[in-house]
Amino acid sequence: MCGTAVPGRAVLAPAFLCVLLSSLAGSVRAQEATTLELERLLAQPVYGSARSAGAAKYEQDLALAPAAVTVRTAGEIRDQGYRTLAEVLASIPGVHLRYDRAYTYVGARGFERPGDYSSRLLLLIDGLRVNDNIFDQAVAGREFPLDVNLIDRVEFIPGPGSALYGSNALLGVVNVITKKPSQEPGAYAAGEWGSAGARKLFGSWGGSIGPARALLGATTERRPGRDLYFPEYDQPENNNGIARGRDAESNDKLYAKVVAGDWVLTGLVSDRRKLLPTGAYDAAFNTPNQWSDRYVFLDAAFSRRLGEAHELQVRLGAARYDYNGVSQIGTAPDISSSHNPTQGRWVSGELRYTYLGFARHRLLAGVEYQDNLRQFQRVEYTAPVPEVFLDVDGRSRRHALYLNDEWSVGDGLQLHLGVRADRQLDGNGRVSPRAAAVWSPLPQWIFKALVGEAFREPNAYERQYFDDAAQKVNPALSAEQLRSGELSAVWQGDAALSVRASLYRFRMERLIDLVEQSDGLLMYENVGAARSRGLEVEATALLPHGALLRGSWSRQQTVDAASGAALTDAPRSLVKLAWTTPAFWADTRLGLHADRVGRRVTVARASLPPRTLLHANLGYEPPGSGWSFALGVHNLTDRRHADPGGPELVQDSVPQDGRQWRLRVGRRF
Repeated sequence: MCGTAVPGRAVLAPAFLCVLLSSLAGSVRAQEATTLELERLLAQPVYGSARSAGAAKYEQDLALAPAAVTVRTAGEIRDQGYRTLAEVLASIPGVHLRYDRAYTYVGARGFERPGDYSSRLLLLIDGLRVNDNIFDQAVAGREFPLDVNLIDRVEFIPGPGSALYGSNALLGVVNVITKKPSQEPGAYAAGEWGSAGARKLFGSWGGSIGPARALLGATTERRPGRDLYFPEYDQPENNNGIARGRDAESNDKLYAKVVAGDWVLTGLVSDRRKLLPTGAYDAAFNTPNQWSDRYVFLDAAFSRRLGEAHELQVRLGAARYDYNGVSQIGTAPDISSSHNPTQGRWVSGELRYTYLGFARHRLLAGVEYQDNLRQFQRVEYTAPVPEVFLDVDGRSRRHALYLNDEWSVGDGLQLHLGVRADRQLDGNGRVSPRAAAVWSPLPQWIFKALVGEAFREPNAYERQYFDDAAQKVNPALSAEQLRSGELSAVWQGDAALSVRASLYRFRMERLIDLVEQSDGLLMYENVGAARSRGLEVEATALLPHGALLRGSWSRQQTVDAASGAALTDAPRSLVKLAWTTPAFWADTRLGLHADRVGRRVTVARASLPPRTLLHANLGYEPPGSGWSFALGVHNLTDRRHADPGGPELVQDSVPQDGRQWRLRVGRRF
């Protein structure tokens, strides 16, 4: 295969993988002292992947999980200097990002529709659903409500996950596992200073409170931002296209976890405010336009083993999400002040029971519910003439029953069969099946076959927003649906070298889009379908002296099912490389990572050229001192690049940041 000629730019990725496997295999096998480290990494337990892939929610080895799971650990996050969850996800095969100066959106396997809110991914924190009950958005940038310093690991499980998670788990499930109190003992404080006046303070404390163990964390971050130039607004009345001081952002976050016996109590508060420089949604350019997002989560989880054959897990939670947009609408001198408050309130619960009494079987049954106590949306002009355009306050419920069986057939073969029945928000029912086979004929080989279905219900924004002179509600709007199949192979030649390859295809139907009607009004409709097929290959190797090298190549084709045209923001190829190694002197670690995103099409069908970014992070932790230092540089070569814009923007593409630096100083007490 390494000798096969591939024309054009496609040579880069296969050649890299061939060189990686050929040149590193001999050297890594000789390092018996260091191979144990990677062996632990590859055999680490996976939590969310088991459940989303159709198995019970319990620990199991990464390689044996019934899905093509990818994991990034706290050590990798630290060594590579990842600043947000989005940057962690960007290191994963098949994942790419889009940033419109408001939110960061996550695309998976070539599917990310500008104008959406990453609602086709399910986002979890320790198994708790984070997608809000208004937009169903999976936030991943600085708007993500948890600081990356508190993340123990990030699990990404691509493919349909509705068989156990229900709505939104079409393209994959992201499960963020937080650190335990024992992993962050004592007090820790860190300060960061960066480009354009950015600054951040983080503090944590882990210890005992009576018989319980607790972990507390707090973050405050301020980013004044740079002045930005947009040629689309290059007129004297728009400050010649310069948005001056309109890209600022602030974030404040609190987190608490308490572990007491079989109970785990978690609380989280996040408040983010972002100025918008782009003039989105007809906002007046270079005027104060601010969006704010607030998340509050409270969760109590109970887990207990009852004898040898029974396991019981219970979870109860309450959450709220608040969005508020304050904008200036129109052009001078005819400018109106707009106010868009949105409030979501919900409670949720889950009961899971696992039975281990049958030979070769692990049976799981569970019930889950979510009661959306409030889904409030309001759009109004507050000045110069008050006027209300939208004022809705809805309530909805959904509940589900899921069943799963993991069956050890023998001779290294396991079957995973799962099905979930949902009562949706609109009262209709839906059944989501999924099946997987995991076969290990030889110790170094594991093969997986997976098929499944998933769905996404219309969210409150699509169902309720809004019914006026410009837009009307569609009471017949129904859920999107996806059918998927995947083959995966894992080869682990020894404890220091692993290669994984996945071949997949899926079809998504009844896509929800905003469509202009014959009467000139806009309405959300189920229109069109998309199909995708692709190949993902990732290799991980532990080199001498503790260096870690990881590379991946993704080739994906996601198109409109009717016309065959490439979808917006659907890159055909992704290449990623990460290298972590001991650096110039003792106790230093250097992390380098690069990613190449292939050509993408914008909303206006323009073509954005491929771009490659290089990032570096140098960390120093002198032993015994408690101090730590890190210097990171993002976009090291100062590459000019842009991401596709959304239909709410005048800009067809949005320029991204150039070179950025960050200095971090930490002290453990």
